[in-house]
Amino acid sequence: MIAALAAATALAAPSREALIERWLHANAAHRIGRLAVPPPRALARTPDLGALARQELSTLGRYRLTLAPAQVLPVPWWRRAWDWIAGRWDDLWRSIATRAHVGERAANAIGYALLALVGLMLLAVAARLVRNMQRSRRGRRSTAEPLEAAPDPDALYREACDFANQGEFGNAALRLFAAAVAALSRRGVIAATPSATIGDLRAALRRKRAPLVPAFDAVVAPFVQTAYAERPIDAPQWQAAAAAFDAFLS
Repeated sequence: MIAALAAATALAAPSREALIERWLHANAAHRIGRLAVPPPRALARTPDLGALARQELSTLGRYRLTLAPAQVLPVPWWRRAWDWIAGRWDDLWRSIATRAHVGERAANAIGYALLALVGLMLLAVAARLVRNMQRSRRGRRSTAEPLEAAPDPDALYREACDFANQGEFGNAALRLFAAAVAALSRRGVIAATPSATIGDLRAALRRKRAPLVPAFDAVVAPFVQTAYAERPIDAPQWQAAAAAFDAFLS
């Protein structure tokens, strides 16, 4: 009985070759099945972030973005003047070119010559303006400086007498001449300028007050002897000059 069951089981079980064939068949079917499956979906393309940002910002009013107004720089006056001159220059040159048939080289030469002429004119005008400004500045400076006080003939005469009392008749003669010139200038008879010579003063005195010429010569004589001849002055010469000086005070 047992032997019969074992024989039936052995006959019912597949053989080794059948199992190998079944396994190979099953593996091939599995491989074919996997190959039959459609391929997976391709990966999505990387989005363009810049395009997305531009699209987002292009929506008006979403982020309350306002464009700043363009800042217009002021044009200086010299630039406007230069533009005007350049425009007139172009108009002049265009009108000349349309009326006269001039070659390109000749036109350039004429243009450079005219530019040089205009430049020289501008330099001359600038130099003249600078010169006028310097003159006006010097004039204001000279008017702002206080005028030097006119010499006092009485004070000069007292100094001359002091030198004479000390026996210095040469210095006394110098002071006496200065006092005489100051007295005549104060009376408007002569113009006491630093460049005036004794001859100029004597000629002016002769034109206006001829009777005072002898007294003037008496005062001038010891002055010339001391200042130019460098010879000493004695007491009688001083007394004669001092007596003549009284005519200028009367």
